[in-house]
Amino acid sequence: MLTDIVSALGSLLFVLGLLGLFVWAVKRYGLLPGHSRVKVGEKQLDILESKMIDGRNRLVVVSWRGKQYLLGTNPGGVRLLTSEDETNDDAFKKLVSDHENS
Repeated sequence: MLTDIVSALGSLLFVLGLLGLFVWAVKRYGLLPGHSRVKVGEKQLDILESKMIDGRNRLVVVSWRGKQYLLGTNPGGVRLLTSEDETNDDAFKKLVSDHENS
């Protein structure tokens, strides 16, 4: 009777260990479909600044692949307001620098 319980617990621990090893391998090697395989230290996305406008709206400056984007977020979603790529490059830089100075 006691040997059956010990055997069952040992089997359970073995299966949980295998499951943990599998989860670690999936996270470590980026094996999930739809996820890019970014190596450690190759950070491509960074939130530079975030400012609440009111209780539901926020402005966020995001850097992605070396370019900066100004996003507006609200409960309805995220909207690109401007980026460095657009023709109003100077206005974007002024807006970001004004925000950094305040």
